[in-house]
Amino acid sequence: MRALLAVSLMVTLSVIDSKVWEIPIPAHLQHCYDRVQTKSVDTYVGSTYGWMCENSLKKPETPAGVPVYDAPITTYYKHLYDKYIQNAPHVAKTRGKRQASAGRCTRKEYRMLTDDERTRYHNAVNALKQDSSVPPNKYDAIAMLHSGETNFIAHGGPGFLGWHRIFLMIYETALKEVDPTVCLPYWDSSLDNLLTDPSSSTIWTPQFLGSSQGPVTEGPFANWVTPEGVQLIRNVGADGELFTTTALADILSRTRHEEIVTSDLSDPRYDLEFHHAAVHVFVGGAMTRLDTATFDPVFYMHHAFIDYIWELFRTNLKAINVNPETYPEIPNVDPRHVATAPTGFGDLTQADGYLESLSESFHYEPVPVCSAAAPDCGSRYLTCQVSSGRCMALSRSTPVVPTPIPITTPITVPTPPLPTIPPISPNTSETCKKPLYGLPIQNDYCCDKSCDTNKWALIPVKIISVRPPKFQKYGSYPVTAGHVDTKQDIYAPKAYAQTEKYISSRQSNPKTYRRCENDSPSGQIYIYSKGINYDGLYKESSIVDQRLAVSISMGFVGIKKPGPGEAGVSKALIRAHDSCGRVCHVGCRDPVTNEFKPCSGAVAISDEAPLTYGLSYDDAFMSVFDYQFNSDCPKFKTENFFITFYCDYLNKFPYAQPTQSPPPPPPPTTPAPVVDHGKGCRISKDCTIDVPCTGHYRQCNVYNEKHLCHGSCSSFAACTYGHYFVRKCPIGQFYDDVAHRCTYGYCQPGAAGAPRVLRPARFGK
Repeated sequence: MRALLAVSLMVTLSVIDSKVWEIPIPAHLQHCYDRVQTKSVDTYVGSTYGWMCENSLKKPETPAGVPVYDAPITTYYKHLYDKYIQNAPHVAKTRGKRQASAGRCTRKEYRMLTDDERTRYHNAVNALKQDSSVPPNKYDAIAMLHSGETNFIAHGGPGFLGWHRIFLMIYETALKEVDPTVCLPYWDSSLDNLLTDPSSSTIWTPQFLGSSQGPVTEGPFANWVTPEGVQLIRNVGADGELFTTTALADILSRTRHEEIVTSDLSDPRYDLEFHHAAVHVFVGGAMTRLDTATFDPVFYMHHAFIDYIWELFRTNLKAINVNPETYPEIPNVDPRHVATAPTGFGDLTQADGYLESLSESFHYEPVPVCSAAAPDCGSRYLTCQVSSGRCMALSRSTPVVPTPIPITTPITVPTPPLPTIPPISPNTSETCKKPLYGLPIQNDYCCDKSCDTNKWALIPVKIISVRPPKFQKYGSYPVTAGHVDTKQDIYAPKAYAQTEKYISSRQSNPKTYRRCENDSPSGQIYIYSKGINYDGLYKESSIVDQRLAVSISMGFVGIKKPGPGEAGVSKALIRAHDSCGRVCHVGCRDPVTNEFKPCSGAVAISDEAPLTYGLSYDDAFMSVFDYQFNSDCPKFKTENFFITFYCDYLNKFPYAQPTQSPPPPPPPTTPAPVVDHGKGCRISKDCTIDVPCTGHYRQCNVYNEKHLCHGSCSSFAACTYGHYFVRKCPIGQFYDDVAHRCTYGYCQPGAAGAPRVLRPARFGK
């Protein structure tokens, strides 16, 4: 026993003397990681799942309460809520407050707005930002609803969908107070993802969202400052991913809410909240953190698209006689996400967020579509991908004359005409982005709402990276007896027995971002820290040599500078993943053996000397390169690395721990589409079409492909995001299955099973 105590004391002293030591990760974070312990990484991108779990590291002080705000802000929230209720009269009626509706808003895809509508929308957003009658201003007051403890109410469970629907309505209500003609547009980011480089979309121009890299200095939101006192920042395209048509088709293939919301039972492949996270990371900057995401107006248009997809999902449920108002019943759900839990909006509960009546005050204009016969998308900022019937974003490389956009007076600004651009027809599958390595990442350096580079210490991090599995061949070939063998490259692990023995088994093929299907000789590893006992995010990257079977690189990650004494210790979670989203596992230096061993990646640092981190980049750099030893050939001090990341792409999420008890049973799976005698596709109980469904997860491939429903004159199915949705012609019109459109007149269907006979009637009868 004495010997054990001595060893324990030695370990403790050694850890403290190192000034950087490992700590356990919070239990709720580990629980989130463990949700995917039985899931294959082949079905979801690991770094996106890590973002989902890690964005709420700080446990709220009140277990299931609603945050309390200052009186002026609370009064403003109540004012907007009461006005919002006027636009949702059925909700008001259930609470004895029925009032007249103020009219229904039409939410359009951002690029489908007219120039005047877009200008008015931008002006209304800026008017809220400039109105300081509610501190700090009306825009930021609304944005702060989506921060702190509220994030536990709004994220991580079935309440995600309904909470954000109500939040968007509150925001839209504020916009309409400025300009009653303004409705919230949605941003269908899958239109941009069809570009070879999605970050090159014209949406990141002064006419639309403005600057994409670093501080936002162009566009309608130029020079905005957040409540934390730092400029609005973006890092578009450096990491993350926009929505893919595959992800949208997967989500819409489900028939139960339990399958598309985050829970212990759900699969990330179908989780709408999971997929939305990758877009937050793609935009970067303020959007990267939940507490600051709403300070960028991109947030609201992104979430309007999430709400649009949810509305399509609800339409599917109604088509198969499933009540979309039924709140998901999920075992072991967070108390903040039970049906009766408060949302913080008036007396609305999480279950109220699923009410059909919430959408009485708005509806969505369908996503724009096109065809070879009708290639006009209805917007000069979109062009037609003829092969799929999809409209897609234009690239900034297409000459576009910038339009100055006023931000104070709601007047119409004429936009110079764009050049005529012929329809383009790239591959039917989504094109892949060529990785752009070495893009700078601009941090906001905000730490507990104070933004300053000098508040951060820097820890050196070592990275050991295995050659990515999709990098199949490098053009440097072995030569045997004068023959160049172009079937093999000299760095491939499988070319050598010993290397293959240790390396190839660590090259499984987990899910990656679509843009990473073709890896290049150089790659990028992102390293980042998230505060555990402080609010702050720091992100950086390191370039790696992907030719080699194994390469070594390094980088520096920031942590809040510690203060004096035990109370000043800074605690943070440090993580890494490659540019394709594959998560690296972590090792910490053992204080006894000095060897690296698997660890949590959560660390603490103190201000006690000698420091093994840098108080500045200069200090951190000099802590690993000893120029005093030899200024011509500095010594590399590997002993000053406490953390090493191993990026070897195993087919599992590295931080999920196996549990003793068996995993809960998965929810019932959605049945495959019903096929009518092997020839037709059953869309709903009232609609079967002649053509067969494409498959289990995708019913159709060509957007706006239309087919008449059996036995009907006016009901037809139209393809959107890989699934058919039943629509109906207006009264007085029938669907012409030859012209594929609604036309004036009436029709009479033939007998059951017989060909339909269209009989236009004379008007007036």
